[in-house]
Amino acid sequence: MKTLALFLLIPAALFAVVQNAPATPVMDAYLYSPTADQIVLQYPYSKPSEILPLKATLALHAEGLEDGTYKLHYAIETGGKKSHSGNAEVKVKNGRFDLEIALKDKFPSAKGISWRLVASGSEPKSGYAPLAWSRFHGQVRYKHGGWHSTYIELLPIGWGAPGVISVPVADDGTFDVFVPARVYAVVNVNGTGYVYDAMERWAWNYDLTRNREDLFTIGSMELYGMRAFHVQGGPNTLFVFFRPSTLARIHRFDSDGDKTLNESEMRALQEALKHSPTAIGPELKPNNIKVWLDGKLLPIAQLNQIPEASEGGEWQVDYLVQCLLPTGERPKPGVWHRVKLEVMSEEELRGQSVTDFGQGSVDFQWD
Repeated sequence: MKTLALFLLIPAALFAVVQNAPATPVMDAYLYSPTADQIVLQYPYSKPSEILPLKATLALHAEGLEDGTYKLHYAIETGGKKSHSGNAEVKVKNGRFDLEIALKDKFPSAKGISWRLVASGSEPKSGYAPLAWSRFHGQVRYKHGGWHSTYIELLPIGWGAPGVISVPVADDGTFDVFVPARVYAVVNVNGTGYVYDAMERWAWNYDLTRNREDLFTIGSMELYGMRAFHVQGGPNTLFVFFRPSTLARIHRFDSDGDKTLNESEMRALQEALKHSPTAIGPELKPNNIKVWLDGKLLPIAQLNQIPEASEGGEWQVDYLVQCLLPTGERPKPGVWHRVKLEVMSEEELRGQSVTDFGQGSVDFQWD
């Protein structure tokens, strides 16, 4: 019996050792070489032009490390040779760190990043991170038919995280770049007409692990914070959440009629948000909304208005739309699916009828 007990204890002890063993560090590398050196932003109203410089960047993301401060040595490798190397100090918290490095030169032929981490009192850690890119191309157009200086920002993790990529957009609306292959948390398509005669175009959880072509339409309504999900164990439906803001309602606070909000007009807007969630957001009905899943138009079963509170006491309006999926069809699990949303609302601005249009998108995985 003692032999049997010992036999049973040994696997348990080994399991405990495996469970407590530190994870093998994993580092991902993302290298971006912009197609231009700068973006020139020219405004449609009285404001000096701005220049947004573009630099090649290397973003590193590591997990599976013990917390602490490390000395990092990295090298960009091309064809088995080091084409650039550098050093940095990184602080690991909760087992991970993110780092962005601005580069003087571009390395479009680079194959990977070799790295080495050294911390006092522990064994050095080293490895190799291959590089991969996806072709991101398409066109931006404005619903009103005009044009403004425009650019696209790709945010990899969230607000304030390193590794934001700025993509130049030509005057004909086209863009064509190779970007680090990954899923981006946010894609913001913005132009110098923002809050003047247009808003912004947002995409969320944007899958660029593969080549992607897209057409972004910027209108006079902004669809923010989009999320797509389904209820586990629920009916064969898809839920889409978003927060809309309309230009017509914002311009109600433009008392001098110059189509921009000065400091006092902005204060009036902020005060109005404390009294009504629809101060700048529209009152929508199901017939104002269209939803596509992987290019297929879905019927809308239900639309609900949800007031969203902020810490400052302001309110904005959110909507939750429930869409019916085709009978017998469910999105494939484990792959990224694409939801596109278009919204139109009829507004009134200074006695005139105005139609605000907004377009947005979100990618999601079906559990």
